[in-house]
Formats: sequence, structure tokens, C-alpha cells
Amino acid sequence: MITGTIKSVKDNKPLEGASVILPSWSTIITKSDADGYYSIPVPLLAKELVFDLLGYEKIKVTIGRSNIINVSMSAINAEISEVVVVGYGTMRRTDLTGSVAKIEGENFQDIAISSFDKFLQGQAAGVQSTTPSGLLGEGARVRIRGTNSISNSSNPLYVVDGVPYVSANISPFTESSPLAEINPNDIASVEILKDGASTAIYGSRAANGVVLITTKRGQQGASKLAYSNWFAAATPSKRFDLLNANEFIEITNEKLRNANLEDAAFPTPIPGRDNEFYDTDWQSIIFRTAFQQNHALSVSGANDKTNYFVSMGYTDMDGITYPNSLKRYTLRTRVEQKVLNDRLTIGVNNAISHTTNRGLNNSGNATSSAMQGLIFAFPNVPARWPDGSYNLSNDQLTLGQGANTRPIRGNVNQAYVLDNNIYKFQQLNITGNAFAELEIMSGLTFRTQIGINYMLGEDYLYFDPGHGDGRPVGGRILQYSFPRLRYNWQNLLTYTKELGDHSINAVIGQEMQKTNNRSFSVNGTRLSSPFFGQNENIITGTLSNQIIGGSAAQNAFESFFGRAHYVYKGRYLFSATLRNDRLSALPINNQTALLPGASVGWRISEEEFFTSSLISNLKIRGSWAKVGNTEIGNYPSAGIFLGTQYGTNNAIRYAQVANPDLRFETSQKLDIGLDIDLFDNKVLLVADYFNNNIDNLILASPTAPSLGVPSSQINRNIGAMYNRGLEFGVNTMNITREEFSWSTSFNITLLKNRVQRLAEGQPINYLYHTVREGEAVGSFYGYVDRGVNSANGNPLFEKADGTVVQRAFGNNGAWSVYNPENPADESQITTGLSIDDKRILGLSNPTWYGGFNNNFRYKRFDANVFFTFSGGNKVYNRTRQESLNQQGFAGAGRELLDRWTTPGQITDVPQLYFNSDTYALQSGNLNSRFLENGTFLRAQNLAIGYTLKPSLLSRIHVSNFRVFVQIQNAFVLTAYKGLDPEISNINSGNFLSNDVQVSNVQSGLDFSASPIPRTYTFGLNIGF
Repeated sequence: MITGTIKSVKDNKPLEGASVILPSWSTIITKSDADGYYSIPVPLLAKELVFDLLGYEKIKVTIGRSNIINVSMSAINAEISEVVVVGYGTMRRTDLTGSVAKIEGENFQDIAISSFDKFLQGQAAGVQSTTPSGLLGEGARVRIRGTNSISNSSNPLYVVDGVPYVSANISPFTESSPLAEINPNDIASVEILKDGASTAIYGSRAANGVVLITTKRGQQGASKLAYSNWFAAATPSKRFDLLNANEFIEITNEKLRNANLEDAAFPTPIPGRDNEFYDTDWQSIIFRTAFQQNHALSVSGANDKTNYFVSMGYTDMDGITYPNSLKRYTLRTRVEQKVLNDRLTIGVNNAISHTTNRGLNNSGNATSSAMQGLIFAFPNVPARWPDGSYNLSNDQLTLGQGANTRPIRGNVNQAYVLDNNIYKFQQLNITGNAFAELEIMSGLTFRTQIGINYMLGEDYLYFDPGHGDGRPVGGRILQYSFPRLRYNWQNLLTYTKELGDHSINAVIGQEMQKTNNRSFSVNGTRLSSPFFGQNENIITGTLSNQIIGGSAAQNAFESFFGRAHYVYKGRYLFSATLRNDRLSALPINNQTALLPGASVGWRISEEEFFTSSLISNLKIRGSWAKVGNTEIGNYPSAGIFLGTQYGTNNAIRYAQVANPDLRFETSQKLDIGLDIDLFDNKVLLVADYFNNNIDNLILASPTAPSLGVPSSQINRNIGAMYNRGLEFGVNTMNITREEFSWSTSFNITLLKNRVQRLAEGQPINYLYHTVREGEAVGSFYGYVDRGVNSANGNPLFEKADGTVVQRAFGNNGAWSVYNPENPADESQITTGLSIDDKRILGLSNPTWYGGFNNNFRYKRFDANVFFTFSGGNKVYNRTRQESLNQQGFAGAGRELLDRWTTPGQITDVPQLYFNSDTYALQSGNLNSRFLENGTFLRAQNLAIGYTLKPSLLSRIHVSNFRVFVQIQNAFVLTAYKGLDPEISNINSGNFLSNDVQVSNVQSGLDFSASPIPRTYTFGLNIGF
């Protein structure tokens, strides 16, 4: 038996948790306790001990005659030793010449989230990750250094263990991000490649940045068994402020009386109760306190020959909006084995997941829209009658009106449709790779790897025939199948060598990838019985009006690439990248693009003339690269015919005109960076200036109608815009003591976007946004509200020439010039608002955002305080305009209580008048009254944990036991009046909007989106 103590060279303090290993006996291993003490049984033939601790240099000690071996370990300079994953390889951080952010996997593992991308916000400069709603399956909207396309995808490329990952939601009904199928507990690190130098190796896929996800491997030593869990309760972080029953009756009848109509809203008695009337809180019916749980179990280990990691995961989450839920099962197996005298390494890394998402109608204005429905629902009627039956209208189409004498404004009983309609998407996802890596000679290796991403998705939508959308057609079922297969084959030759003052790292490679997307759909109406819809699968013979459909698409590319990285004397850094990509989506003559990149760096702190007790590391770096965007669709350049119906015959129609000159969208990325380490690496500063000039943007260019071109447009490379900005990051070790430590991480990004060129200079206008030359992409565009005329309650608006006009109420009400000297004067009749009176009113994307993260440790307690922030943008509260302030016969918000009622009253809410939405509120157009400040500060995570003492751990035979509690989204400081300044919803009707141009342009649009949850979590981390 050998015993001893392990201490730090720097301060002679004991080191806890250091591994003591006998190299030839992988099962004999121990760890030092809180006093640095260890003891280990040693066989007679043992020759040496190895001492290993993360963050310290490994030590090997020859075993002699003494039974006591004390060692002192030296801390490794984290900046020098940290290895960062880059494209097709790894690199020491000190050798980087590009802008790469690294997020450790432990940041995601105890967080009650359905997908890791929802927790990227604030963790890395230049990365914006917004959560559009509280629906569990919906992915985050991730932008790296801004929106980099107008008509094509701006999402980054996701790469999991070297395999490009399919990240787009395919479901037309249910929010279901494939990123939610990655178990966060399996993630070792996430590297985000931001500038040209770091992304150039990915060539035509790099315009939007690259997110590299590396999963866990086994650690050297004995096998480890780890189990972790969390249990959470999620609640809506904010609710709508709605009229109660009495207020509804008062407000609604006032609308009618002002329009010379009879009262129609009256209290509805509760059957069997004298003088008691209904006052229904519809939000309590649709929102709920949701239970969520997650469990993760893994076994891992490694020795000189073998490395393995096997994990299982189970996630069961209810959403705060009924009946939203997510259930996920995951299995990951990673094994690597060295053979042929350690010259050949073979391995497999496979993950299988099955995820089921249950959703609801997330549309802004569909008949069964959950959010709009709960606002419109009468508060003076019940959802169910005392006998349990649903409150429905006589024709079963809408919510029952109770004692009211008018029907509701086109809405249903949400309790019924949420109980009976079904939105379900389930997917089997098989992702992984197999590789062989051969060491040809010292420093030269060849690696071949084949990876797959196979997704078998199935979507099911059922509208019950009893009420709502399914009632007019006797019920409806739509069922889709979405098999998607991507294979990726890479061959890499890597050379790494250090020769005196020279360090060389070079890679050349070849890559081929093919993606097959297929779909099959069937739908029908007139169900023979609701039972067959509730069965969650179409049954033969149960439907009429049957329709089948399908689609097939392929996309492929082939690439050759190389990168050379040279370091001289550890201070002069040079890197160059060249990639040739060939893409099937482009015309044969334009399928190929040669994309170069170059970068340099200078570690000034390594120069002999540099002497500073303050600065321990100083590096300047710069990069330039030309990269592309392959997410342009499968056939944007082809002349396309589609199937169609011509009378009773099947036929084909011309759908898209060919453009043989179409090319890649390309970006030229410039980055200048500065890295500074201060006070013996206790303060790390990173600053970057970036300029991303985006050219050859593919836009729909108008053609003369006489040419007969479909939609009178053709895809052309004609657009241009830029994203420019600054990034700052600071990591500090504020206090480092034996019993207390405090570290801080802060980052902020400043961003400016401008559109430079469009097709024939013509703007692209939407209802609330516009894209035009000289402005930011997706700028808000609409009418300027000037309040309410205090003399008569008329709404006031400003025309383009500065004239303030008012609109009198009533169908025959006229527009007149507002005279502030005589507000009651309506005699100066004028023209109303027109499109020429619209103007740019603000930005939909933030111009600054970031995060502020603090970690504390006191004895065996740990704590985390994490804030995120964003600003410089507006949010359009369409929910407030079209639902909460609506003028029809339906529920509404309490803002209407501030309406104008008497001359001289000062308010911003006009007089109530039945069905006056189109002119009083300007519904269907942007009204600046509802355009609000989007700036916020969010308490993203507040957590505290406790780890048991080693003496207690030995009694229960575990190596680690930690318990924690936390609150996510604890509070938000903002002037925004809606549910949350980050939510956004572009869906309308019963289908999700998967239009990437709409996604790029229509940011910051709050249109009946589900609230973001506030989540309270308790969990355990146990190691054996």
C-alpha cells in the first residue's frame, strides 16, 4: 500500500479529486480526498504511479522502496493548454487566428430545456438565440453576427461529431426542432465558429456561421457510472390582462351603443345557484403548471487502448400551454479502439432518439388559435356546463353565447378543441459515424469517416367533427410521413509537426454528401366515427374526400479542401484555407465555387522586448475569407413543372422559369481581433471588429407579365447587404480563495445591418415589415399614430407630409384634418391614409445583446447567477392591436377600460365603436401605437447547489453527490407590454410558416404567441 498527499505547487494547498493511477492495472485507481490524502494498493510488479488532475500537469513517479509518495502539481496555463474544436480537427487556443467561442457542455446539463440551442443566448459574443414561444418543440432562432440572407436560410450549420446535422423542422403542423433530439447531457462542448478564418474550411456552407457539437468520451482510468436528474415545475411567466365578466359586459355594450346598436352582453346565471353568474378565467383552462422531468445515465471509461461512453436519456415534459408536451428517449454508444501497435484507431459513435411532440394550433388568427381564442372567449359564459357538457353554439361551430344575444366573433370553445383535436409529430432519429484513423508516420495520419443522419418523421393532425375546424367537414385527418436521409463521407490527411521554432498543422480532405427528402401525405374528411381519429392513424374506409400527395427532392455536393496553419517561435501565426465546392442545386456551368480564406496573428507578449507584470498574454489577429450559403433550396435555378388538376384530368403546369446563370450566395468576411490576458490570467479580454459583406443574394426579380413567367418573377443573384459590428468578452477570476471563489463572464455584441441592393431597387413589403435599400433588413413599416382627439375620441394619425388627420366613427365616417386649435372641428375633409403615408418606424432585430454570468463557490456550496440582455429594436404587439383591443363582440384586454368617454379626456385609447378595427386600430397595417420598445434584461438562470463531503460519500459508496435547485427566467425587466419581448409568431391559418424569407424579414412580431415559462427545478448529480 502506498500513501501520500497531493498539493499545489503555487500555494502548497491540498488538491482534492486528483486521480492516482497504476498504468498497467486500469482497475486500480483512487482519488485524493479534501486533505489531498490518498492510498492505493500496489502489486509487486508495479513500476510507476500517474497523478492526474484536470487543469494541472500530469506527473509520473517511479515506485521505489518507500511506501510514502508525496507530490506537488503545477497548474497548467489554461490559455495555453485549452484545446478548441475547429473544422476537421482541433487546435490550441493560443494558436487560433480566428474568432471561436467555446461553451462547455456542463452549461446545458442541469437546465430544464427541451433543446440546447434555447440556452445559447448570452453565452458567447456574436451569438443571438431567441426563443419565439413557450412551445416545447419549437427551436430557437439562432443568428451568428446577424441575419445573412434575405430569401434563403440564415441558420448556422450544425455539425455533430463531424457529421453535418439536419436541423430544420419538417412538420407543417407541430413545432418539432431536430435539435431537441440531441440529449444535452451527452454534450461535451459547443464551439461556435464566427469569422471567415474559422468557418472557411466549410466553404459554401459557412455564410451563417458554424456550430460544432462534440459529444462526450470516456476519461482515462477506471469505469465511471453517472446518474443525473431534474424535476421541474413550469408556469407562465406572465399572463394576459383580460376583462372579467362584468367589465366585458360594460365594454362590449358600450361598443354597441356607440354604434347605435342594442346591448347584447348580459350575465349568464350558474344553473342551480341563486344570483350567481359565470366569471370564467379562460387562461386557467389553457395555461397550467406543467410537470417536467429528465433522467440521464451513463457508463464511461478509457485506458491506453480503449475509450468508451454509453448513455441513456429519458425526458418527459409538459408544456405550460395545454396540451403541449415533449417526450424523448435517447441512446448513445461511442467506442474507440486502438490496434496495430496503436497505429490504427477505429471507432463508432451512434445516437438513436425517439421524440414525440404534441402541439396545438399556434396560429395568430386561425379559428382554433389557442392564444387568440382565450382572449376572444366570453368571460361571462362557462367552458363546460355543470353536467360536464361543453358550452357550444346551437350549430356546434362556435362557443356558446350563454345569456348574450349575439354570437362570438368567429371563435370556438378552446376547452373542446384542446381536449379533442390532435397535433402530434413523432420522429425516430439515427445519427452517427464510423471511422478509421491510421498513423502513417510520426505526425501524419489518414482518417476516413462515414456519417449518417436518418430521420423518420410522422405528422398527424386530427380535427374532431363535433366542434371547431372539423365541424363543417364532418371531421378531418391529415397524416404525413417524412423519411429523410443524409450521408456524409470524409477523407482527411492531417500532418502535425513541431521542428524547433516551427509548428505546422495541415489538413487536406475530400467530402461528399447527399441528402434525400421524401414525403407522403394522405388526408380526408367525413369521418365515420370520432373513434378513428382518436386512434392517431388513418384507418381504411373511415374517410371520404380522400386525397393523397407526396414529394421527393435530392441535394448533393462534393468538396476538396485544405488548410495550412504555421506558427513560428510561438508568436507569429499564419493560416490559409482553400475549398472547392460543387453543389447540385445550381446550374451545371455554375455548380463549382472556389472559396479562399487567410488569417494572421501576432503574440506580442512572446516577444523579447515585451515585458509587463500586468499583461501575461497579448495577441492581435486578423482574417479574411470568402464563404457561401448552400441553403438555397434544392432546385432554385431549374425550370420546374408541377402536377396539377385540369378539370377532371391530371396535368402538369409550368412552375418556375430556369436561370442558367444562378450562382452561390457569397459573403466576404473580415475580422480584426485582440486577445489580452491580465493579472496572471485572472482577467481575459477578447475584442473583435467584424465586417460581413454579403453579395450575390438570390432574390425574385420581376419580369414582364407578357412573358408568361410563373408569378412574373425569376431567381437572380442581384441582392447585397452587410453586417458590421463589435464584440467584447471579459472573463475574470474575481476572488480565488481556499473556501470561496467568484468568477464572472460578460459579453456584448454591437451590430449594424444594412441592405445595399435589391431587384431594380424595389422594396419588398410585408404587412408590418419592409426590406429596402439603405435600411436594415425587416425594418418596421407603417403608420404613425398621434393619439386620440380629446374632443371627440377619434383616432389621430400623421400623413407623410406631416398633416395630422382624424377618422370619424361609423361606416360613413370621414377623414378630416385635425386642428389642435379647435379639436372638435371635423369640417376640413381630406383623403385617408394610403401606402404613401407609411414610413420606417424602427428595427425588428436587436442592435446590441449579450450576457452576464457569475459563478460562486463557498466551501461545498456553488451558485450561478446568469443574466441576458438585448436592445436597440422594437417589437410589434399585433396581439394587442388585433385581439386585446379588438372592437368586435368578443373578450378583450383591460386596456379598453382606459377608452375615451367624455370631451376633454386625455387617453391613448379611442372611443369604443363596434367593428371599427380597420380604421380605429388600422388592423392589417402597422400602427405605431402598438410598436413597443424591445429592450430587456432577463434573469436567465439563478441556481444554488451543494456537494456532499468525501467522508459522507465513502459511507454511501459514491464518488460524487450534488443536489441543486434553480429558477429559469426568474424575471424580466422591460417596458414591453406583451407577454415577453422575445416571443415572435409568423404563423397564420392551420399550417406552420416554414418560409425562410418570412423568417428572415418578419422578426419581432408578437402575434398570439405562447408565453415563455418560468421554471423551478430540483435535481441530483451522482457519480459512482
